[in-house]
Amino acid sequence: MNTNNEQIVTHAYQRIFGDLDISAVDDYMSKDFVQHNPTIADGPAGVKQLVQMLISQGVDKQKVEFKHVIANGDIVILHTRYEMVGNEWRFIDIYRVEDDELVEHWDAMMQMPDTRANNNPMF
Repeated sequence: MNTNNEQIVTHAYQRIFGDLDISAVDDYMSKDFVQHNPTIADGPAGVKQLVQMLISQGVDKQKVEFKHVIANGDIVILHTRYEMVGNEWRFIDIYRVEDDELVEHWDAMMQMPDTRANNNPMF
């Protein structure tokens, strides 16, 4: 496990998505950041636009709840709980770290459904 990469990614994620701190994008992301989420533009500018959109939609600053953090070499996987405008979400984010910067990102997300087919927790 690469504890340093784990710390870099969790600190970046909290500052960017928990604290909604747009300046943290420049602090943690490579200028050549590769985004694999097809709804977000490549580079730091795409993440800044996303954070600005979250703020404009009334998303509150929050302490990100990290359920699982798995680091393997240059890859860090996060399983998090997040609230957006009254809706609870689960995210799985995968980051690649190079030279102490986030250089690449993949994700999957799921909103908590109104009705459930089972009583197992999502988190």
